[in-house]
Amino acid sequence: MMEKNAGFNRYPLHERVLERLPRLGFETPTRVQQKVIPLFLQKRNLLVEAPTGTGKTAAYGLPLISRLNLLKRSTQALVLLPSRELALQVSTALQSYFEGDSLRVGAVYGGSSMEESCTTIKSSPHILVAVPGRLKDVMSQYQFDFLWRDIKFLIVDEADKLLEMGFQKDFDDIRSHIRKSAQIGFFSATISADSETLIRQRIPRIQSLRLSPREMLKNIRFTFSEIPQGRREPYLAALIQQQHIDSALIFTAKRADIYALTGFLRNLGYKAEAYFGAQEQHERQNILQRFKQGHIQFLVASDLAARGLDIPELPAVINLSMPEVFDFYLHRVGRTGRAGNKGRVYNLIKGKQEKAFMSNHHRKIGLRIDSLHIAPPANELAGLSEGDKWVKIHLSRGKQDKIRKGDIAGFLIHQGGISAEDVGTITIYDSYSIADVPYQAYEQLSSSSTQPLRIKGKSVKVRKYQLEEQARKADSVKRLLRNRKG
Repeated sequence: MMEKNAGFNRYPLHERVLERLPRLGFETPTRVQQKVIPLFLQKRNLLVEAPTGTGKTAAYGLPLISRLNLLKRSTQALVLLPSRELALQVSTALQSYFEGDSLRVGAVYGGSSMEESCTTIKSSPHILVAVPGRLKDVMSQYQFDFLWRDIKFLIVDEADKLLEMGFQKDFDDIRSHIRKSAQIGFFSATISADSETLIRQRIPRIQSLRLSPREMLKNIRFTFSEIPQGRREPYLAALIQQQHIDSALIFTAKRADIYALTGFLRNLGYKAEAYFGAQEQHERQNILQRFKQGHIQFLVASDLAARGLDIPELPAVINLSMPEVFDFYLHRVGRTGRAGNKGRVYNLIKGKQEKAFMSNHHRKIGLRIDSLHIAPPANELAGLSEGDKWVKIHLSRGKQDKIRKGDIAGFLIHQGGISAEDVGTITIYDSYSIADVPYQAYEQLSSSSTQPLRIKGKSVKVRKYQLEEQARKADSVKRLLRNRKG
């Protein structure tokens, strides 16, 4: 086993880390890992810019874990990230790099209760992964002076995004609490000149490492197709059919477009789901997990999904809008072609301005982009039979009724007349649940008038759940979060 992992054996990493890596499929260090691991072990402060999918988390995570005193019950490393999704993802990844239960990793982020955050901090995990806003809220209300005592590593992941969000003051405050000798690392797919200036003002002795986008995106084939204004949906359907695309992450700029495109794809019989920032956290986690497992074919997303999310073996990204900012484009396309896999990026371009943005981006990347002809879509693309469509249904039972996903899946199979493979995403709320099903299942459930429908012996009402309801619910969540902050 150790011979297979000889690539990592060149580094003095913890034996439990080296034992774990083969099980994760880590055999040879990536370029960023080859550069970062030795310097991190030499206690250097680092400023690292490398595109998404290059293994940045492991680049700092493996040597970080190897330098912790796991016999001591105290927090020794603080990892800061801009969002709860990234905090959860990184904390899970760090925990996975170690064989056994000696390493403890905790996460603190918005969307969970203050009580949960306090419990996590009190438990003194070796590594605390935190969103700065939530950490600041907790520390302003509670006295946890012991947290800072043993911190000797500070990692700022997605550094450019945090600095865009006005993180400088929070960083200065955090740094004032930890020892001056603490090792500091900044990691991001892109680091602007302004961000680098802010970093160097605070940490003069810091070493820069940069990996070019060209090298990191070389496994992706880029194409673009110029389409007429107002014909985005039918050309998207034609692209999917003509290129035989089974799964993709689809980006568009506006939330209203996300709903419209999701509905359009469902009406064509595809398993599609919307993914954006104002959704409740557990709903986003559920949707993302279903997408990774292949139960959802197309995820229609805002730029929230472009930053940091790890979707293994994603075959394609489709851009239905072209961002003006290069960083946004880089984060989008970096979702595919990760960890040595091949990927495709399809850009559907409308007008001279979007084409100019795209051309500028590819000059910076240094990789060619080919023109792709899409045959004009036929009118019948927009109208499949009802039997081929997917719908989202509302069920009048939820957590307070002690309903679980397995209960709903069984109900849909037995009462809706579908197979287990045809059960879509199920999300359970306190008083109701939402599920994706083929249209024929909805029809069968709606026509069951001879006897009331029941889940676990409890009567349940079933109706269509419209995308407009999703939009209103998302707006309510957004207002609630805004009011909490106020």
